[in-house]
Amino acid sequence: MAAVAAYIPLLTLLQLLDTLKLRYKYKLNFIDPKQIDSLEEKVLYLVEFLESRQPGPDDPKIKPFVVQICDKVVSACQFLGIHVVDQIRRARDVKEDEGGKWLSAFREDMIKVIGDLESIRCKVTGFNLESATLNTVSELPLISTDPSSSNSTIKSGDPKVIGFEHHVSWLKNELIASHVKSREVIPIVGMGGIGKTTLARFVYEDPSIRRRFDKRYWVTISQEYDLLRILQGILDNKKCDSIRDLGTSLSQSLKGFRYLIVLDDMWDLGAWEDLRQYFPEDNQGSRIIVTTRDKNLADGLRSSKTCDVGFLSEEKSWELFCDRVFGGMCCPSELETIGRQIVENCRGLPLGIITIAGLLSKSNKACEYWSSVLKDVAALVNLEDNERCKNILNRSYDCLPLHLKPLFLYVGGFYREDVEIKMKDLMSELVAFALVRPIPGKPIQQVTEDYLIELFQRNLIFIRDKDELLEIRSLGIHDLLRDLCLKEISDGKLFPRGFSKGDGCPKCILSSQRSFYLARDVSEFGFCGSCWDMSEETSPYSLFWNIQTVPSWQRESIYDIFWNSPQLMSMYNIEAEAKAFQKNVNEGKHHIIFERLLHLRRIYGWNREMSSAMPSVRYLSCCLLEDSSDVIFPPLLECLDLEIRYDRGFECLSYPQSLTYLMLRCHRISCNQMNGFGMLPNLEALILYCDIGQDVVWKPNEDGFRRLKCLWILEGNFFKYWRIGSDIHFPQLQTLYIDTLYLCEIPRGLKDIGSLCKIDMSSDCHKDVISRARWIRKQQRRLGNHQFCLFIDEKEEYYCEDDEEEDDGDDEGEYDDDGDDDDDDDVDRKDLNEGEDEDNLR
Repeated sequence: MAAVAAYIPLLTLLQLLDTLKLRYKYKLNFIDPKQIDSLEEKVLYLVEFLESRQPGPDDPKIKPFVVQICDKVVSACQFLGIHVVDQIRRARDVKEDEGGKWLSAFREDMIKVIGDLESIRCKVTGFNLESATLNTVSELPLISTDPSSSNSTIKSGDPKVIGFEHHVSWLKNELIASHVKSREVIPIVGMGGIGKTTLARFVYEDPSIRRRFDKRYWVTISQEYDLLRILQGILDNKKCDSIRDLGTSLSQSLKGFRYLIVLDDMWDLGAWEDLRQYFPEDNQGSRIIVTTRDKNLADGLRSSKTCDVGFLSEEKSWELFCDRVFGGMCCPSELETIGRQIVENCRGLPLGIITIAGLLSKSNKACEYWSSVLKDVAALVNLEDNERCKNILNRSYDCLPLHLKPLFLYVGGFYREDVEIKMKDLMSELVAFALVRPIPGKPIQQVTEDYLIELFQRNLIFIRDKDELLEIRSLGIHDLLRDLCLKEISDGKLFPRGFSKGDGCPKCILSSQRSFYLARDVSEFGFCGSCWDMSEETSPYSLFWNIQTVPSWQRESIYDIFWNSPQLMSMYNIEAEAKAFQKNVNEGKHHIIFERLLHLRRIYGWNREMSSAMPSVRYLSCCLLEDSSDVIFPPLLECLDLEIRYDRGFECLSYPQSLTYLMLRCHRISCNQMNGFGMLPNLEALILYCDIGQDVVWKPNEDGFRRLKCLWILEGNFFKYWRIGSDIHFPQLQTLYIDTLYLCEIPRGLKDIGSLCKIDMSSDCHKDVISRARWIRKQQRRLGNHQFCLFIDEKEEYYCEDDEEEDDGDDEGEYDDDGDDDDDDDVDRKDLNEGEDEDNLR
């Protein structure tokens, strides 16, 4: 049994003990805190014992300890869960001074649990002393656990496709070939791990390809083929469950457009036969790329052009290896001979090379360690290509530090390889299921993100998408690595309790489903309609005593359940009203401080008491109603999604200095409010949905928006004119989105912002705004910013100097962006009067 099989239950038990201490603090359970501390001390000792083992294949000498730890810790988790549930179900009306009988029973059972773990701790201590005697020479740790230590960072430069330059060139020529008007299918064929998906993705994201095609779609087929899910994914429509309707919508949306579709990882020709009917053949020059391992399937596509992907040459393999281990730098001379032998034994397979490179990039550059890796890899030389690749991946998994293994296994074991794994959702799940050990003084979400980044740096997961701030939006995992995870989970009998998705109502299975007692995420179970009666003594909702994440809830009954769960970390889409919380406060029923709560979404109303009760909230989505008053936001708030449903008074709102992201939906907004946002020192993204701009001209303060990177101006009647001087305004702006009919002018000064790389707008924008955007693109290109792109209706426009009609000599002629010209002031006053008339008509 692998060490991780004991490590995961230990982390679960630590979480349960932490929850019990919090609930005891607010008198929600009867426990003996000294016993809880004693048990926690022994659990931490065992956690540190397992973490201290050198990364690598499990030592058979510790297997007996692993078996005992797993057995006793799982039993302890069940005991605690059942004890607390029994208290909640049978002692709701027990007064505090009548809780002695519950505490007495708890103490008796806890003595045995503590004794069991103390016995294991004594054996482990003896084993450690014996090991220390045998190993008198201390060794430096071979594995680094600091994500920043790798040469491969999360914000790396342009992607590289080393060894496939010829394939890239050929594919681009075939996709862009203007003389072929018919729809063409281009298969990319090769074994698993050879780089088919990487090659297709590189070409798919190429700027010249993006400009060439009106519409592009990436579809992962996978071995578990599901036509309905694929069509829903393409159209981003999960509500429709009719294949015929979805197929018709897809065909109509593509008709008349030049489209590019990538069908990644196709295993069955039937998938193509089902999908092809929805891809119109209307001589627009459309292309379809299919990646597959099966040469016969590629032949069945009846394409005259096939891209066969083979193994890398020796030199290209070495170049790829050095790029992943040393960030493109040269390999130290003392490691080059060993390094080249390691690469040679990978036999030119890219996935094997980058996986081993990921392992070595996180190790100390020691000849002894590299020699041990070479020995393991060389032993695979006589295996078939597929088996050799699998064994290389196994080696990389074995050498993972223990604290990373639960995360990797969860990603591979509970997500399909074709699923786009949302980074924020994944982080919440990992924390809720206690797969990340907290580090004192560091937010648990930050620890989780660091660990996921390290998995990426080790090339065990990959990034599917990033947002405009270059933060990770979604992740993915290669199917071979997913197979490895599924095998490890099955062989090690990992995640035996509390991770299965229930098929029925928890109330109906309450007596047999013990994992329910430890439930940490409501989404683990389904619910039947008969269970909504909160007056029932056995109502299941009150038994979520260890709940960490509430993904979605829309019933008033949550107030008495989740508002009394001090361990909560995330509440999503709850559609709750602040007045219910306020009522409990006014009646003296609520006294809990949510010290761990980080995410709170879709709550109606906010006030000072809620901010005091939830001081650690980092992400808040709320709607302020007419009766909202005394609004104070949490002091550590970073992301705020705010809707304001009243006209007057909200301009006095105060926003925390920690804010980095602000989405605002409101009826009207003034120039002073906009400039107030500009004084937030950490604001990086601002999204505005505004019905009416109170001022016609917006002139930002020169000292505002110093860190703003992304600005969205969406819908409604924003300011009519927007004026700035030069790059002293918005010095770090990278992306500008405009989708409003009312804005008639964007400033020329945008041409001087060297960081600006993208303007994205709707074709419905004012013609002068579109014309100015094209002129800004021309000036940015002339100043050497060749990364600048202009998108209209999400399609990038070609850059051609002959298309630029605006006179270059107008920089100082028409008006000043500073707005100092007297004629401009007259225009401004006229526009203001017109704006007031329009407002009166409304």
